[in-house]
Amino acid sequence: MTTAAEFWTTGDYAVVGDLWAQPGRDLAATLAVRDRDVVDLATGTGVTAIAAARHGARSVTGVDVTPDLLREAVRRSRAAGVDVTWIEADLTDVPLPTDCADLVTSTFGLVFAEPGPALAEARRLVRPGGRVVFTSWAAEGLFGRIRQALAPYFPGAPEPWHEERDAIRSLAGADATVEVSSFTMTIESPEQFVSLLERFSAPIVNGAASLGDAWPSARRDLVRVVEEVAGDAGPDGHRVPVDYLVTTLSG
Repeated sequence: MTTAAEFWTTGDYAVVGDLWAQPGRDLAATLAVRDRDVVDLATGTGVTAIAAARHGARSVTGVDVTPDLLREAVRRSRAAGVDVTWIEADLTDVPLPTDCADLVTSTFGLVFAEPGPALAEARRLVRPGGRVVFTSWAAEGLFGRIRQALAPYFPGAPEPWHEERDAIRSLAGADATVEVSSFTMTIESPEQFVSLLERFSAPIVNGAASLGDAWPSARRDLVRVVEEVAGDAGPDGHRVPVDYLVTTLSG
C-alpha cells in the first residue's frame, strides 16, 4: 500500500503548488502572527510557514510527511533568510507537546488526511485561546469542479468533507467559522495547465495511471472545466478566479 510520503513524492508538487501558493501567503498576512508560536501542518514546500516567519511570528514549525518537500522547504527558508523548524511527521501524529502553539495552520493539506484524527491533533497542539485555521477547495471553485469532473471515473472514491460549510461543521463542530475567499491564478492556457497537473500533481498523476485507457476521456473533461472557468486569454495568459474556504476553530 502506498504511504502518504510516497504518494506526495509522485510528480513534483513544488512546480504546481506555486500556482496556488497565494492563499498560504494571504493566510499568514491576515492572521496577526507577530509574536505568536505557529505550527503549519502539511506544510509542503513551506509557503505558509515561511510567510508566517516573514510576518514576525515568534516561532514557526513546519510539519510534513514527505522528505523531498521538506528539503525544498528548507532551501526556500534559507533563501528567504527566515528561521523555521522543520519536522518530518504525519500530521495526525506530530511529535510536539500539547498546547505548544498559538496558531495551527494548514493550507490545502489537512484536508487530505482522515478528518477526525487530523482535526483532533490540530486541536491538541493549539493552546487555549488560540486558533486552528485551515483552507480547503470550495465545491463551486475551480478545484472543486475539477474533482467533480473526475468523480464519475472514480465511483468508489469517498465524498469530500471539506468543500461545503455544513459538511465541515458536521466534523469540525458547529462553532467552526467557514468563510469563502478567492485568489487569481494565472495560467498560460487550459491545455497547458492540465499538462502541468498530469506531470507534476500527485493526485492527478496517480489518478491518470490508475485510469489507464480511460485517462484521455477524463483529461478532455478536465480541459473543458478549466476552459469554462478560465474564460478568454489576456496579454499575460488566462487569469483564473479560484474560490476556496477558510475554516477557523477556537482552541
